[in-house]
Amino acid sequence: MYNRRGFFSKIGSMFERQGDTVFFGVQFAINVYGEDTLREKLHNVIESGSSIETPTEKRSYYKRIAALLREDLPFLEYGYWDFITKKGEADAEFNEWVTSLTAMMATEEEELGDNIDEMHRLSSDKSYVVVTLLFLLENTDVLSPFFEKIEEIEEEDYFSKSGFGDLTDAVPYIDFEYSYADASFIMPGSEEDGVSWEDIRGEGWEYLKPVMGI
Repeated sequence: MYNRRGFFSKIGSMFERQGDTVFFGVQFAINVYGEDTLREKLHNVIESGSSIETPTEKRSYYKRIAALLREDLPFLEYGYWDFITKKGEADAEFNEWVTSLTAMMATEEEELGDNIDEMHRLSSDKSYVVVTLLFLLENTDVLSPFFEKIEEIEEEDYFSKSGFGDLTDAVPYIDFEYSYADASFIMPGSEEDGVSWEDIRGEGWEYLKPVMGI
């Protein structure tokens, strides 16, 4: 699904914001344990984003998503995040994520439900929901409160539940007056469907990291 170039691209230059844009992307693979209300809440919020237009509305929208993700943090099992600050790479990374996720979205009826489509799904189990948030931001000091929240995460917490909690808490600090583009995805694209453990551990998802902690 993704051709991830390695964690944080080049970690040594991670926080040296050299370009005009900064990319931030985070992905949560949450085990919903068949809990339909949790799945439905996530879908309802993300699907409501289609009518959002103003920066104020966007901020409210992502705050709602962040609140749900924070609530669901105990059920987070796998994840990935990237913060691209190097000149010339942020725009390409945002476009790569969006293109890859759009291609993977299970929107066709034959790809959903209890029947296994071996081209896309390895199991009819529906344990996981995958939520992805993507942002292409202006490299400006106005967004320093957001950038600082990311920079404060300790390396040992990059893939801990504590670290993902900090990432989630950082999202409401984004001022969308200074956002060039953003995208949010929930996979699969039906509130009645889910992704199996076999899918999560299969081809195309190798970049996902186990998220540790309680």
